[in-house]
Amino acid sequence: MANPELVSIVICTLNRCCSLEKTLKSLNQINYQYFEVIIIDSSDDESTWKMVDDLDWDFPIQIFRSPVKNISISRNLGTQKSSGKIVAFIDDDAIPERDWLDKLLATYTLKGDKCAGVGGSVKDMTKADLPWQYYQGMTNIISHTIPIRLGKVPNHNQPQGFWYNGMMGTNSSYRKELLEKINGYDEFFDYFLDETDVCLRLIQAGYEIHYCDTIVYHYPQPSHNRYDQKHLTCWYSLAKNTTYFALKHGYKKMPSWIFLLHLSSLLIYRCLLRILRLKFSHNLNNHILLDYVKQVIKGVHLGWSHGVNTSVHSSN
Repeated sequence: MANPELVSIVICTLNRCCSLEKTLKSLNQINYQYFEVIIIDSSDDESTWKMVDDLDWDFPIQIFRSPVKNISISRNLGTQKSSGKIVAFIDDDAIPERDWLDKLLATYTLKGDKCAGVGGSVKDMTKADLPWQYYQGMTNIISHTIPIRLGKVPNHNQPQGFWYNGMMGTNSSYRKELLEKINGYDEFFDYFLDETDVCLRLIQAGYEIHYCDTIVYHYPQPSHNRYDQKHLTCWYSLAKNTTYFALKHGYKKMPSWIFLLHLSSLLIYRCLLRILRLKFSHNLNNHILLDYVKQVIKGVHLGWSHGVNTSVHSSN
């Protein structure tokens, strides 16, 4: 880009004041300096606001309140409050490489106006071998995701395709104008599949999602959705959003019996088998496991109802 392009870095946070402070301080180290930071806070107390107000920052920073614990609502608010033409998202427990914004912007320039979004790779820094958490991932119209594809891989930017390029939310960016053109994030996705849905809708609208080789280092923290990376507590949202996503994007693209087979298999793998595994990995009692299964059933029911309604309305 010929002139310095203002980038709006949006960070959605919830009860993670300490890790957010580390993320914010890491932004002082990145090479590209023409950026602003927008914080969307859904925390239960004022500690995040106090931390932001008490410390001195080398960049413009604003903080806004979102009382609802819904990542899509927070991302939409962050986009709305941003001033940059490019909106970049990073989580409140992640650290970017120094070249993060440089490489995101260079990819937009290289790929041209049809490039609606650019994302990089993510490494899990809490594991001994520092494995990839996301690398050139792709997702299909049911939401089955292959998060790691090493080497030279096919590009999936076909509007009518079955597979398509995706991004992980903690290392993702979009042209604000195009993100708003598709009405931003679908706020039914309170947690999980939020950016996946955005990527698919941008590609279906005739735009492209591309990768670049910059890394965000992820230090996953406990939250209201998980005690740790295996012991999740968000089974309702996982089941609800998996069902809704599949109905929204995949139901009309294949015979009903194939669709139901794909969706059932994904729900069994994504929810029920992982719940069963907790009995052995975390020694959870049957009462807790049964409660998790009930959450899955409730989530599937709501996701199905909302997905059917969305599918019907899109036909009219």
